[in-house]
Amino acid sequence: MERLGIIGGLGPAATARLFAQIVAYTDAACDQEHLDVTILNRPHIPDRTAYLLGKPGAQSFVEPMQEAARELEAAGCGVLATPCNTAHARLDEIASVLGRSHFVDMPASAAAFASDLGCTRVGVLATDGALATGVYQRALGAAGIESMLPDEAVQAKVMSIIYDDVKAGRVADAEKVDNVCDALTDAGCNGIMLGCTELSLLGLPRMRGGACIVDALDVLAWKCITECGAKARNLRDEYRCHVRPDGCLDERGAVGSRTIE
Repeated sequence: MERLGIIGGLGPAATARLFAQIVAYTDAACDQEHLDVTILNRPHIPDRTAYLLGKPGAQSFVEPMQEAARELEAAGCGVLATPCNTAHARLDEIASVLGRSHFVDMPASAAAFASDLGCTRVGVLATDGALATGVYQRALGAAGIESMLPDEAVQAKVMSIIYDDVKAGRVADAEKVDNVCDALTDAGCNGIMLGCTELSLLGLPRMRGGACIVDALDVLAWKCITECGAKARNLRDEYRCHVRPDGCLDERGAVGSRTIE
């Protein structure tokens, strides 16, 4: 098996959950069948959204992540991952310093998984930076899925949940979470993408209001296992009871991207 390297601290709680899910999704009968994992917890890496949006004084996260990637490769890690969807806006640049190692692309993996579930219209819950750079719009489009984005008012609630609640170590406001999810399902989404790893910490169900809630962090954990050559449990089994026998949630619609009003 390949050794896995994780650039963590983006944020720390999401990093801890990623490792926990890697252990949980590994189909292992003994300690020796689990992955060899090296985690660099680097919470000092600058805020990704602030930099991508060009906020005054914001520093680049690219160089610190390149440094961490080189460090992991030097430690013998052949497969790399980072539990930060927003950082994937510059993943190619971060990975450009590597020799033989490669990153697992979280948005692409999550979009492919949503397609496998039969999702055709997916509402994206992510940071302003991720939405502005089109990280999930491109990934979902490449998977043949229409992406729907929250309107300004709903997106403000998403950012508040991420920064004011989860990153601040507070319990998320249940009413805000309900409002955000309802806005997407009311707009006809049969899938909701948790495109920020802080949202993965909310403990949302796999299904809500007729939509599958796809947790990109869980997909990343599962994909890391398979990429490293270990046996993984079937993540799709957690959704199977919500998907029709033919593998679809509803009839496939037009592919594109629009904003929910």
